[in-house]
Amino acid sequence: MLKKGFFSLVLIKCFFFLSLENHAQQQTYSTSADSYITVTGTSTLHDWEMRSENLRGEAVFNKDNNGSPQTLESLTFRLGKTSLKSDKSQLDRRAYQALNSNRHPEIIFRTNGSNSVRKNGDGYSVNARGELTISGTTRRINVDANCINGDDNKLICSGSQKLKMSDFEVDPPVLMLGTLRTGDEITINYRIVYMQ
Repeated sequence: MLKKGFFSLVLIKCFFFLSLENHAQQQTYSTSADSYITVTGTSTLHDWEMRSENLRGEAVFNKDNNGSPQTLESLTFRLGKTSLKSDKSQLDRRAYQALNSNRHPEIIFRTNGSNSVRKNGDGYSVNARGELTISGTTRRINVDANCINGDDNKLICSGSQKLKMSDFEVDPPVLMLGTLRTGDEITINYRIVYMQ
């Protein structure tokens, strides 16, 4: 009986220290000021681009003993719509109207926990599955990113995503009395720098 009790105590202590070790390996990152996102598209006259550096979000990774990300536990991302700017103020105003920025000021992405991280050369390939909300409409999407370790324990993730505005019930902006119509498909390019 004494041996069984001693053995149980050892198991409990091992489990406790393993739990502490696993907890210590979980790392939360926040977006830094040198992150940015661009949205590009087409129109009947010329291509266009909008850019924002006003990104907010967090990513929670589980790391191995070497400090390398192994799993992505969660990720959240918020972008203020009116922070997107082009070189044409009229395009900006029409875009904000089309995105219903007064009622829905942010674009939001949240993962649902089904994520993967894979070692890829000196970096990591990350696939985040979650829900993207634009103008009150939410769709499930998969986001792929390539991440590398930066200076000062930063993690730099970049990638691109094609979307259709109509999938989120957004009517492509029309300018110049209808002579300039933007295309339905857009491409989102991003470089997000995460810091501890």
